[in-house]
Amino acid sequence: MKILFAVWELDPFFKVGGLGDVARSFPGALKEKGIDIRIVLPYYKVLKLGRQRRVMIGKIKCFYDNKNEDVEIYKVEHPISKIPVYLIKNKKYLDIAKFPDTFAFFCLSIAEIIKSNILSWAPDIIHCNDVHTSLVPLLLKEKKVQVKTLLTIHNLSYQGRTGIDVLNKLKIETSKCAVLHWEIKSKRVNFLMEGIIHADAITTVSPTYAREILTEEYGCGLEDVLRGREGKIFGILNGIDNNWHHMMANSMVRYPYLLTKENIAKNNELKVYSWEEGKKLNKLYLQKKLGLRVDPSIPLVSFIGRFDPYQKGVDIIHKMLRRINLEKCAFVILGSGDPHWEERFQWLAKFYPKNISCNFIFDEVLAHQIYAGSDFVLIPSKFEPCGLVQMVAMFFGALPIAHATGGLRDSIKEGETGYLFNKYSSVSLEYSLNRAIGIWLQDKKRYKTMVENAMKMDFSWDRSAREYLSLYQKLIDGKL
Repeated sequence: MKILFAVWELDPFFKVGGLGDVARSFPGALKEKGIDIRIVLPYYKVLKLGRQRRVMIGKIKCFYDNKNEDVEIYKVEHPISKIPVYLIKNKKYLDIAKFPDTFAFFCLSIAEIIKSNILSWAPDIIHCNDVHTSLVPLLLKEKKVQVKTLLTIHNLSYQGRTGIDVLNKLKIETSKCAVLHWEIKSKRVNFLMEGIIHADAITTVSPTYAREILTEEYGCGLEDVLRGREGKIFGILNGIDNNWHHMMANSMVRYPYLLTKENIAKNNELKVYSWEEGKKLNKLYLQKKLGLRVDPSIPLVSFIGRFDPYQKGVDIIHKMLRRINLEKCAFVILGSGDPHWEERFQWLAKFYPKNISCNFIFDEVLAHQIYAGSDFVLIPSKFEPCGLVQMVAMFFGALPIAHATGGLRDSIKEGETGYLFNKYSSVSLEYSLNRAIGIWLQDKKRYKTMVENAMKMDFSWDRSAREYLSLYQKLIDGKL
């Protein structure tokens, strides 16, 4: 089985968000199952190849915007997974990521490369990801290339609406785009909608999100189109790199810890602690480092994520913080985004410097230290296609307190590995936090059981890879 994984970002070469992590980890899990998987990525000017040796595969021409454009194809090896990565180079369109031309041209290049057979390797399936590669299924059909396609929707809210002139640049007749029946007045094309219509199968990053996007509340205006593809849409929960050394021992966590005595004994060279002792020491270290009140007897609650009031729930966290007695807890905020909301949180922290620490940066080391020192992690997202914070939090034994939506509902077991609330409101969030703290203070046995349940959860990519392997096989066999 041969899979071409098409993405616009790939850690460590070029990473903007969570898709870069997925592109690094998921193909590696498939490779371990014997899949011949390769990755294709634009060769941006800022790409960081390090010491990876690049080899030119060849050159082709792509006709775009009435001109023949030179395209060079290079091949490198991913430094972690050792998977072949094809880099597509064109100075005019692929040097800098700029919508819509970069991604229209990238999709066109993929289709032309497969049609030309310049790789001397032909995929059975091209696995497309989000808006950036969602024109690939349409372009393959236009060029009569017989390759199956699968489109993964990581976040439906990013759709790529733009003027129909991009279709003219691609030499696609507007009458062939179903989108125009929907956008006839504004004369706009929707990249993601085209992918949904033309892909052979569609996946989302959690089973619940796959159901949610069929509703008006979560469908972002595409619910009717998606309902028309029912039977071709599947929800498969994403995974995380749950390698202990990578997540904890090598991530500047001051006091590494493990769940079982057997595993602690195996890692003696590092001075490894039990989870209870390790979390206590990491909490004290974090409180001191961030200038908070140094006291193991008060709960430490954190938020790690993008400051996006439209998705991540920072609005209801702020309302809750204004209402509760802040001196009975310690709160750590890590993330950046909307400057208006950053300012509002910073204002609160000025009044409670020993109880609230705001860190408006991206700092992976600090993030791991926060996970290690926290008792609870808030994830009150309005919607969450998958979410990785809750998985990492459970790995570290920090219990998630989350809105029951999308992948959060699929990955957190209410009352067993964390806490879920159904109504998106600051009152519901506060109720769940009070409930969690009450158990933490008054029922240590139950709290300990919940932490140990959480740390035992398996969110490895192996499970996701097995589900995708089954789906790929059905596609190849013509059963979808």
